[in-house]
Amino acid sequence: MKRTLAVVALMLFCAMALSGCTMIKGLERDVQVVLEVDGSIVGCEMVNIFNNAVIAEPDAPGGKLFLGWTTQEAWNEADAETVPLIANKGLVRFDDIQSVLRNDVHSVVLRAVFVPAPQRDLVIAWYNKEGTSGLNQEYMDSFRTRLDEFLRHEGYQPENMDILIRGYEGGVGDTCAAITKDADVDITVGWSNTDNLTGTGGWKEGVDFIENVGGITIGAKERFTARLTDTELSLKVYAWIQDTYGSTVAKAD
Repeated sequence: MKRTLAVVALMLFCAMALSGCTMIKGLERDVQVVLEVDGSIVGCEMVNIFNNAVIAEPDAPGGKLFLGWTTQEAWNEADAETVPLIANKGLVRFDDIQSVLRNDVHSVVLRAVFVPAPQRDLVIAWYNKEGTSGLNQEYMDSFRTRLDEFLRHEGYQPENMDILIRGYEGGVGDTCAAITKDADVDITVGWSNTDNLTGTGGWKEGVDFIENVGGITIGAKERFTARLTDTELSLKVYAWIQDTYGSTVAKAD
């Protein structure tokens, strides 16, 4: 009798389990997510309530930043920053697209949203890897003091200018990729020669940077400085860096 009850209980449990699986399966709804960048399809993923999709961030056009992905069909560039975006740049969840789904829809297009990079007066990137570049925050603070003195001598008011000196950490490839992604750097200091930038860094001369000059000692090591833009201020400061920190300059301090 006890064995019979046990068998019946097991059968009921299995039936409930199968029923539960059927119900869960019924809840699944595979949705094809199409990724569109500047009007071109660059990928396709499948998501449902149990499975997310990991997606790569697209490369932004020159001078622009990638904000994220949207289900909105169209927008003006001036209004791009107000476009509703899904929660993550590199992950798509069913909840992100559920609001635009109708009963007969099994495909959704996510479009990449780009905005112009902030227009600052000057951005200088430094390689925040002291063992390699010989640079640290103390050296860069001194550099900023001397830069401000130079700009005042040239008739500028640096206290009223948007000047940013930004450190980048990591390997050469990662830092070069980050600089490209930020899309606002005018000059770099502390990296290595052109072969290193184009090889390990993945940059292309004439596209990602205009020139790269060695013999520059801002910190504890002699390194290179690269120019990425052609603005009047960028050209002037780039020449000042070479005149002030170049290998032919007598180092009084």
